[in-house]
Amino acid sequence: MPDFIFDILYLIFDFSEALVAVAQKVAYNFLVSSAGRVIGLFFSLASIAFIARALSVEGYGQYSIILAFLFLFLGVADLGLYSLLLREISRTQANEKYIVSSFFTLRLISSVVFLGIACLVIFCFPYPRELKLGVSFCSLGFVFMSLSQVLMPVFQKYLKTDRAALAEVLGRVIQFFLVLLFFKMGLGLFWFLFALVSSSFITFLSNLFFSRRYVLFSLNFDSGYFKKILKTTYPIALSVIFTMVYFRGNTILLSLLQTQEDVGIFNLGYKVLENLIFFSAVLVGLMMPFLSDSAVRDIHSFCKVAQKSFNVLAIGAMPLALGGFFFAPFIISILGGKEFVLAVMPLRILLFAVVFIFLGNLAGNSLIALERQKSLLWIYFSGAIFSIGMNIFLIPKYSYNGTALVTLFTEFLVTGLMFWIIFKEIHWFPSLKLPLKAFFASVIMCLPLGFFYRTQNLAILLGLFCLSVLIYFGTLYLFKGITKEEFKTLIGFKAKS
Repeated sequence: MPDFIFDILYLIFDFSEALVAVAQKVAYNFLVSSAGRVIGLFFSLASIAFIARALSVEGYGQYSIILAFLFLFLGVADLGLYSLLLREISRTQANEKYIVSSFFTLRLISSVVFLGIACLVIFCFPYPRELKLGVSFCSLGFVFMSLSQVLMPVFQKYLKTDRAALAEVLGRVIQFFLVLLFFKMGLGLFWFLFALVSSSFITFLSNLFFSRRYVLFSLNFDSGYFKKILKTTYPIALSVIFTMVYFRGNTILLSLLQTQEDVGIFNLGYKVLENLIFFSAVLVGLMMPFLSDSAVRDIHSFCKVAQKSFNVLAIGAMPLALGGFFFAPFIISILGGKEFVLAVMPLRILLFAVVFIFLGNLAGNSLIALERQKSLLWIYFSGAIFSIGMNIFLIPKYSYNGTALVTLFTEFLVTGLMFWIIFKEIHWFPSLKLPLKAFFASVIMCLPLGFFYRTQNLAILLGLFCLSVLIYFGTLYLFKGITKEEFKTLIGFKAKS
């Protein structure tokens, strides 16, 4: 996989000698960020495993409601600043210090205001007092998360996302060891929230230190520029809010229409989805400067970069969905134990939603690069209305399985609408030739899994995983999803570098 991504990135830039170094840096940053995320994913899932066992199904449901509620307001606090900052500093001759300082200050203000509102609004909901106080306590950690996120464009602009990956890993490691300590001490909900707040603080400090090595920003209060930013970002801001409504609101609706145990079962699988979709965000974030620049200069180049990115995302998403279907019982067993056995089916459904989230990430950022962010507004609004309506209809009867299905259908709807808008604007629709090859390669990969996936033997499961990877990429090569020419290009690229 690393060599193939490296090769694809080289092909994206048309073998131009001037861009060889850029392709190499993008590949390096994607791989290092992915490696960092894998390490962070390990510690994150390990933390979840201890938290789920310590709090049981109901307690983990409370923990999940707290996070979902704060994420809703974090979406409001976003104000669309991340996407616009990435676009603005990617432009030629941008005044980076002034721009980053202004965006950082505005995000700080919005985070404090809206997360403060969350601490008040939670008391209007029919939740236990402990849960309401947990929202207030944990809100500080979400301020740090928000500030860390708005710094990501700096790393992406300078192709230094390996620094952000290091900060992420450091925070995850701190959280894991705190969770492990509190688990052994037999402590409860608030201590695990404290671990999350501490992790967010460490990650933010690390990101702050690293980002200021590239852009020496500070606080900058410029009300005139703030108004200009908000005038541009309001469609993105509303889009983010609507996204959070259907991406996080499902947990809130489930908590109001069913029990906290149901919330715990659903969110164990949902946490897996949240960790997986980061990989698409890394790749698309790295490609965003090139999408943004080519959208202005050369629409043909834009389409080529978008198609190659689409192919790479599809190649990664297809085996995750199909292979994950068979590994789901093992994943749930590791994360939650026998208490969470009912979480297998929601996880299987959610893994198919990963495919559309991967591709939707690219489509959404492409619309922003094309300065069509207003189109996202009605798309995400449609997704939010669809999600709320379907959840209200399905949750009473199908509970966590119903809301998992709604998540899948909503992501399909939103992604389809985004690509339809792109087609209307520039008459480009991604070719499905390579994604279909990836799909059939994934189907063939799953054939041996169908015979052995029920085993609980760790050695056999690890062997199956390695075999699956070999079968998938071997089949993809035979289907010419990865061609000999691309491998020859890779050899030539290495020789030049």
